[in-house]
Amino acid sequence: MVVLAIMLVSSLFLLAGARFYAPLISRVLGEQPERITPAVAVNDGRDYVPTRTAVVFAHHYASIAGAGPIIGPVLAILYGWGPALLWILLGGVFLGAVHDYVATFVTMREGGKNLTVVARRYIGPASFIMMLVILVAILVLVCAAFLDLSATALTSEVALSDLGLEKGQTMFREVSIVNPHTGKSEPHAVIGGIASTSVIVITACSPLMGFLYLKRKWPIWVCSLLAIGICVASILVGLKWPVAVAPSTWKLMISGYVLFSAGVPVWLFLQSRDFINVHILYVGMLFLFITLLAAAVRGGGEMAGTAAIPLNNWSAASEKLGSGWPVLFITIACGAVSGFHSLCAGGTTCKQLNNEKAARHVGYYAMLLESFLAVCVVCCLIVGLSLSGYKGYCYPAMGKGNAVLTFAMSVGYTVHAGWGLPVAAGALGAMLLLEGFLVTTLDTAIRLTRYMIEEGWATFFGRYDVFAEAKPSETKQATPSPRETIELSGAGGLSIEKPFATERPQADEIIQTGGVLRVLLRTLKYYWVNSGIAVALMLLLGWGQGYKVLWSIFGSANQLLAALALLVGTTWLMRHKRTIWYTLIPALFMLVTSLTMLIRLLVVKYIPGVMEHTAGMIPLLIADVVVLGMTGGIIIMMVRRWAGNKWRVESGE
Repeated sequence: MVVLAIMLVSSLFLLAGARFYAPLISRVLGEQPERITPAVAVNDGRDYVPTRTAVVFAHHYASIAGAGPIIGPVLAILYGWGPALLWILLGGVFLGAVHDYVATFVTMREGGKNLTVVARRYIGPASFIMMLVILVAILVLVCAAFLDLSATALTSEVALSDLGLEKGQTMFREVSIVNPHTGKSEPHAVIGGIASTSVIVITACSPLMGFLYLKRKWPIWVCSLLAIGICVASILVGLKWPVAVAPSTWKLMISGYVLFSAGVPVWLFLQSRDFINVHILYVGMLFLFITLLAAAVRGGGEMAGTAAIPLNNWSAASEKLGSGWPVLFITIACGAVSGFHSLCAGGTTCKQLNNEKAARHVGYYAMLLESFLAVCVVCCLIVGLSLSGYKGYCYPAMGKGNAVLTFAMSVGYTVHAGWGLPVAAGALGAMLLLEGFLVTTLDTAIRLTRYMIEEGWATFFGRYDVFAEAKPSETKQATPSPRETIELSGAGGLSIEKPFATERPQADEIIQTGGVLRVLLRTLKYYWVNSGIAVALMLLLGWGQGYKVLWSIFGSANQLLAALALLVGTTWLMRHKRTIWYTLIPALFMLVTSLTMLIRLLVVKYIPGVMEHTAGMIPLLIADVVVLGMTGGIIIMMVRRWAGNKWRVESGE
């Protein structure tokens, strides 16, 4: 009954965070539900779209969850389920959820602008450039890692005997693979193609869903019923016609889709596809939770015996993967704290919130739900796999490990223990859950990368006539429309006007262009060009690299971004004369942890790899050095701003 105790204690702890800690953070931030949000003020029908909180929550949760709370615990539980569980719970409540809520709230208060713009306003212009470089690098790493994971999920193969199936079964496509231990050919099932077909069907139905809930204003419950019907139909179609393409072809197919979807209105694919797909995620998580309870009651959750995944395996795992600190805290990223969430918050989510209280419901609560998913993954690994079985799938003595397959098989055996259903059914459900998360995150990440690149062009070429929007009669500060003139009050007594107006150069500062230069600058304003740059960078870094190679630097840079986002939030709180300790202490912990890991990767892996001419090490080394260098610059600027400014930090309301 240990798993039952884990589930109960974890649920109560996360609920306590929502009940007591989230309101505390809301008071620190100065939440005012009646204030006008950027989505309402701008409402351009493309990026700024006021949307009901349930829909925004679905989009945000589907975007932030991705593969992180699944793959991270799978890779890190080698250290023992105890350390993994502690980091997920403590990190989720006191670091991750605070980070997500603060990032959502601050970017919303700053006119729906991303963290780079907030950093420029409160730290300095140079910080904007340095943070922009870091964000683009991290987004490319996210996209590359998740693209490879998506292809891995599509082509994951497992012996039919492990699934309890006979040769000639009709559920999965069969292939013959030579067993490296016996040298004999054995029938295997390809378990990812069904989930990939489901993704395609859901994507094709997304525009209709967006039209119904946004344009026709259908009730949410009606749209949810329709979404469930689409999900069921997509699975049935997948069972009949599973995707059967090479991993490289699937990568190109996904790249083509995200290239297109990154520029069309947000409701057409991104928001509406997330809304449909999240029903698989919700149902899958609920079923997983109930299954774990059933397995515990039936005795499948007992962890007695030396073969079980141990409570603590810190020393043995440290010898294989590296010291538990910082490796464990980097490997389990999204389930505890993740900088990528701040990009979602400042990129798309803050532009859709129709009231300020929604920032708490979406930012803080979605992170807690993600932590709960990570807890469920840990429990499935405990129930479904022995230590030797886990190592055989994830860290085999021969061949490459497969974390995607490890998760699928753990769910399969857990479903069998809980309900007596075939292992194959549970493994298929796990793949449906994971593949939906992966494509959703890629969809969001490419759009966010496009935003960052566009911010960069607007900064670098802002004085050229192609990018300057000012007319001869305009002054340095553009005059906003009546709906743009909103007084920001109640944030520590500070009042700022015109938050949604954009600074423009004076007429005599604009540089007139012509010829090739003008054509080039106009080209850089097309969304598909910037989306294409994002996709090209993703393919360049991720084409020949496996997700395990990318996961360490992705996790390190991702956690570093979380620290920087919390530091920017701390600066914002200081400027508004509010309490800073709830953001500063987590920021410092993640800053030290992530920098230690990046330096370790540089010294232990990347520099030796380049010296030995190991393929793919040069791009990773460059990314590591760039992120470290830009971070150093930002920290120096931030400390100077803190030390040299007369801002007064108060602990009272």
